[in-house]
Amino acid sequence: MLSYGAAKLATLPELYWAIITSLIVVTQPSLNQALTTGRDQIIGAVIGAILGVLGLLAIVRGTHPLVVFAIELVPLAALAAWRPTLRLACVTLVIVVLIPASGVGSPFSRPIDRVLEILIGAGAALLVAFLLPNRAINAAHNRAGEIVQTLGELIALYLRKPDDARTAEGLHRKSAAAEQALDDAITEAGREHIIVPVKRSRENVIDKVVPMLTRLHRDALFLGQAFAGDVGLAGRLTPPTREALGETADAFDGLAKALAATLDADKRQQDKNVKAAREAFERLRMVANKANAAMEKNTVLPFVLNLLVTDFGDLVTTVEGKEG
Repeated sequence: MLSYGAAKLATLPELYWAIITSLIVVTQPSLNQALTTGRDQIIGAVIGAILGVLGLLAIVRGTHPLVVFAIELVPLAALAAWRPTLRLACVTLVIVVLIPASGVGSPFSRPIDRVLEILIGAGAALLVAFLLPNRAINAAHNRAGEIVQTLGELIALYLRKPDDARTAEGLHRKSAAAEQALDDAITEAGREHIIVPVKRSRENVIDKVVPMLTRLHRDALFLGQAFAGDVGLAGRLTPPTREALGETADAFDGLAKALAATLDADKRQQDKNVKAAREAFERLRMVANKANAAMEKNTVLPFVLNLLVTDFGDLVTTVEGKEG
């Protein structure tokens, strides 16, 4: 609406280019990418317009438009190959050189109009991006939810099928990739909120959650090592112990899903989600105690389970807003 209104007020002939530019810029996943895209859109349009003007000068003096276009497209194509975000220069050249200007106006007005349309579109999109800097923090919440859910699946897998190393490795890689994406989103959120500070509330504890998720990932790998380090451990488990560990696996998986809901960017049912996470944790603590009582004494597995339960409890307390 901003780009359309501004282009309309400026009486630009092809105002849809302002709207297209706004869509390209404002749909970037972060403010930093929006700034980079907006800058490159403007630079590309300016470069294409400058070469287009030089081409029009040659055309006015009698050179065939296709010859001018072919010669000028070569450096712009090389530029787009080197930096694809500047490919708008090629598009601008096409519009300026190959599409005749309508009406009786100067043929040189099209490059000026084109640059103005891009400036208006990019400016409107960047204004919105600055005023509503929420994309990165929302992405961080979503990545945190993905991590905790993946870790729940990984822990449950170790407890049910400790020999399934291939699936465990896939979940480990998925969690590690999400952790990197979370770190990037947290960094980007810091840039976004230079103007609008992060709201310090129970709903925005994402920066405090990050180290806890890293610790939980280490705990999950420790659980896998507990089985790997004692080759006969899985075989020594009695049927009641296996049943208790199966219940514990279900409890870890259920708690992870409940926590993922609390960490999601959508906070409309946060109270309900937090309550569900607390209830899921209490169930986990109960079944984990039952499993520990059924296992061999002086083994590493009960220690790791207690460690996981403690760290999950800290995470639940954090999302409840009761930490510190």
